[in-house]
Amino acid sequence: MSANCVVVGAGPVGLVGALALARRGVAVTVVEAEGMGRMRPGSRAIGLFAPTVRRFDAVLPGLGEAVAAAGIRVRGYDAYYGERRVFGYRSRRGVLGRVMPSELLGVSLPQTVTENHLYEACVAHGVRFRWASPLMRLSSNPDGVEIELETGDTLSAAYVIGADGARSRVRDEIGATLRGTPDDTRFVIVDVADHPDGTTPHMPGFFQYNCPRLGGRNVMHMPFQGGMRIDLQCLPGDDADYWSGLDGIRRWTAEIVDPWYGEHVTWVSSYRFHQSVADTYTDPHRRVLLAGEAAHLFAPWGGRGLNSGVFDATDAATAIAHALRTPDPHRARRAIERVACHRRAWGIRNRDLSSRALRIMRAAEPTTLRVRDRAARLAPVCWPAGAWLANAPLQMAPPPVGLRGLY
Repeated sequence: MSANCVVVGAGPVGLVGALALARRGVAVTVVEAEGMGRMRPGSRAIGLFAPTVRRFDAVLPGLGEAVAAAGIRVRGYDAYYGERRVFGYRSRRGVLGRVMPSELLGVSLPQTVTENHLYEACVAHGVRFRWASPLMRLSSNPDGVEIELETGDTLSAAYVIGADGARSRVRDEIGATLRGTPDDTRFVIVDVADHPDGTTPHMPGFFQYNCPRLGGRNVMHMPFQGGMRIDLQCLPGDDADYWSGLDGIRRWTAEIVDPWYGEHVTWVSSYRFHQSVADTYTDPHRRVLLAGEAAHLFAPWGGRGLNSGVFDATDAATAIAHALRTPDPHRARRAIERVACHRRAWGIRNRDLSSRALRIMRAAEPTTLRVRDRAARLAPVCWPAGAWLANAPLQMAPPPVGLRGLY
């Protein structure tokens, strides 16, 4: 069996890459290690920013709009320093109470919902799927790629997009290596159900530095369609098992949200920051491109994993479609090299921004702590100071001047 292109991994990054190829007339097969209907627990990849939604629409008109309609539109964000509110933002509403598209901060929804929209679009455009087919071996040559699956089947492809996640077999097979180390700071993620009073979907994003009721720990929460995610940043020496246990969760969540949420936990995870980028996004023969967590691992703050992964995969699809059209193998090779270098540069940029966020949040250096404290004192009279504190965990562009915070 052969195809112009094989995509390894049926997560949102792999699916959008496959769809982008199919929309360009490329025959595509998606290979996924797990079975169809696999479980996807937890609030992974819940945040889609406006550029990502627009990229969905660029791949397939109306797709971004459909995904956005399935989620909660993030309309506001509050930041506190201790008990002092240092920043607040709410998007304005247009006709009939609608949020103006240019003012949306993003969309929040479970990864499974995004995947369902992408999968249906892929099927409608002729993408074929091989479920429960783990990759066993991959080898590239100047003319293409040979793929051996654990099912015993062999596939041939002109090009491959490796979107098979943090433990990427594709990355290993092309000899690429993630460069970076996990940070020692531990975080606890708690997913909770929607409150029965209907308020959860309307809660703004929230971040608090040095919460006095939690011994100076940083906390955040963000609603998504169907629930809310709450994060706690542990202090050095904390027992992460306690803070991620039900007794600990009931204690600390009750200090920042309604105690009801602590009794309605749907998922818990404890994690450390990973700040890593592959040393190359392509193979020596320029027949394979990495995308998403196969290419990079970032801290979940700021949603850089999925959002940058969508651009990795769709840019890879554009380059592959161009390479397939050109009869000149040198030009085809350069097209792959260019996108690999371009996306890796973005990976390094996102890694550096994510690392900066952690430095500000943790404030282990005295200079950073002094800057943070000064910004908090200035926030009531100086909007940029509050905006800087609010933006530190995200490292994104602030809202337009006309839509600035409450201070």
